Amino acid sequence: MSEELLRAYERTRYVVLDDHGIGRAAVGIGETSADIDAVLADYGAANGVFITAWNPRSEPHGQDTNDEANDRLEADLSEAGSVILPHIGVGYDPDWEPEHGFFALDLAEAEAVELATEHGQNAVVVVERGLPARLVITPVMGR
Repeated sequence: MSEELLRAYERTRYVVLDDHGIGRAAVGIGETSADIDAVLADYGAANGVFITAWNPRSEPHGQDTNDEANDRLEADLSEAGSVILPHIGVGYDPDWEPEHGFFALDLAEAEAVELATEHGQNAVVVVERGLPARLVITPVMGR
């Protein structure tokens, strides 16, 4: 994994959005968040996974392509039985376009990694209530 890409993930804010697209709760890698914990508690969830299908392998794609990829991921998450909330990843670098995705509740880490791998993603972010957010690398990163 390139240090630059790892640093980009570590400097990103992962934001759960409400129904109006407004930030409800945010967290960064290695941080805890009372607001994220409150979202989890509201849904009776022990954990959540930030996952997207945008920009597979960190290669930029157009809006339509990214939206179609997220539609497929949303169907996969729904099929897995996960409650999903919208999220956006906002990078530290203002030139890095925010990525839309999902905060999937009570999705097992192994299943999240499998789905992310199927969608060409390098990583997911796992948050367990009361614990710091963790970056979990997928096999895609090693390819």
